[in-house]
Amino acid sequence: METSTVLTLGAAGALLLYNRTVASIPPVLLYPLLIVLLLSRRIYKFRIYPFYVSPLRKLPRPAATPHWLYGDFATSVKTPDGTQLLAWAEELSGQDLMVLYGTMNSERVYPISVRAVQEVLQSQCYSFVKPPLFVKLFRSFLGDGLIFAEGDVHKHQRKQLMPAFSYQHINSLVPVFLSESRRLVEFYRRRVYEGGYSDTAEIDVNSTLSAVTLDIIYSAGLGLSFNSLEDPQNELAVAYRKLFTQNKRGSIFLSLLQNHVPYFRYIPLRGNLNLWRSKMIVRKFAYDAIEKKLAKYKARGGMSEKDVKADIDIISVMITEGNEEWTVEAAIEHLTTFFVAGHETTAAAVTIALYYLSLNPSLQTRLRAEIRSAFPNGLDSIRAHEDVESLKFLHNVTREVFRLMPPVMNTTRMASEDVIIAGEHVPKGTFFMISPAIMNRKRELWGPDALEFKPDRWDDPATATLSNMAFLTFLQGPRACIGRRFAELEFKSLLLSLIGSFKFSLRPGQEVKWTSIITYRPIGGLPLQVQSLSDW
Repeated sequence: METSTVLTLGAAGALLLYNRTVASIPPVLLYPLLIVLLLSRRIYKFRIYPFYVSPLRKLPRPAATPHWLYGDFATSVKTPDGTQLLAWAEELSGQDLMVLYGTMNSERVYPISVRAVQEVLQSQCYSFVKPPLFVKLFRSFLGDGLIFAEGDVHKHQRKQLMPAFSYQHINSLVPVFLSESRRLVEFYRRRVYEGGYSDTAEIDVNSTLSAVTLDIIYSAGLGLSFNSLEDPQNELAVAYRKLFTQNKRGSIFLSLLQNHVPYFRYIPLRGNLNLWRSKMIVRKFAYDAIEKKLAKYKARGGMSEKDVKADIDIISVMITEGNEEWTVEAAIEHLTTFFVAGHETTAAAVTIALYYLSLNPSLQTRLRAEIRSAFPNGLDSIRAHEDVESLKFLHNVTREVFRLMPPVMNTTRMASEDVIIAGEHVPKGTFFMISPAIMNRKRELWGPDALEFKPDRWDDPATATLSNMAFLTFLQGPRACIGRRFAELEFKSLLLSLIGSFKFSLRPGQEVKWTSIITYRPIGGLPLQVQSLSDW
């Protein structure tokens, strides 16, 4: 008899015996028995398995005692900048892996050495996938594009998108970045002088940067004006904020309910209706723009050389240089991912830069002197990426901001098969946390001043010899951020325009509190004293 037949008959027999056994138990005893069984399973899973059975229990972990319900998360959440995670990783100096416990003692493995990070992100990167819960939770915000593709599908999509994100093409977008940056400078000047009596005004730089980076992302991505800086109440801007930026904690909770409670998304609650309407408005705008470009391309049998030079936005390059014909739906999914991931992170990074430069006025003055020395005739003399890249100290400040306070502190992976990482066997289904907050600031790698904002460290030969796995803001390996060049040039264009034109400072005694929900941002915005320097 075949093995499969034996197993089938055996399973049927066991089920029959189980049913007869259950049927023979009086109902008054059955329900308490089921409750006991369920509680026993929970106790085993959350109080016994992680500490006494799991193969991960022997991995290094800090001396801290985890909370009985929230694990190590109860302590780490108190420092949204990741300093507690960093302290635990440095407590285990010399180790490759660190295991921590999340809610209900769910295990999380952190690679905390160059060797371990390299194996997870590079040599074995396709043995890891985005966890199903992460995909369900964030697909509503990030679209169904490159971030969620896996294996060969990811390789194919990345290759397909590379022409639009090539070094050469992103360099050609610098005039777009500079043009939008000039708009922000003029917007600030109007705010400063609207009272007519002072050259200084208090401006929430966080909200205005969020608006202008949204304008940049649509201009560079679709070649269209978004105008959310001057008109934050236009229909599209309001829809975008509702969908992606307002009350992230509430939005994530709503997404969780929609994905895990059957038919919850169809209940006509205000949150569901707002999310649905906002999605429709944003998608229709993108759909119409992409459809027009595709129609123009097909009508002419391809773009003329004149069109290619004129249409430098990302969607035009995707259409003209892609290896296969794009559908509107496929283009929308990739652009939605790019819009959300690129907009939020860059706005957060420039906000962080202005905060650090306000805390360090001498560095701000030094950066301004470099900018004005290189371009004495003002912003209009800055025209191309070579001009932006010629500023060495600006380059150092950019790298230091992204190193010290990465906009996204952690990202998650799950082992899709049994793997060996740094010599340790890790079973399928294990969650890995990749933490720029740890690797970017480890004293073992960056020296005793790793937690200081010190742009000059990038001129140190020791920094130049560090492994690229010590700098994870954009990740590394085959799944590294495809938009890194875009983000860095956009950041530099905005920062040089603002620092060249204004002096930024905090109010005396001003305290800024931060949170990390998707991106690292100041709670309630970042109001700064903005003094116009009209001599440039």
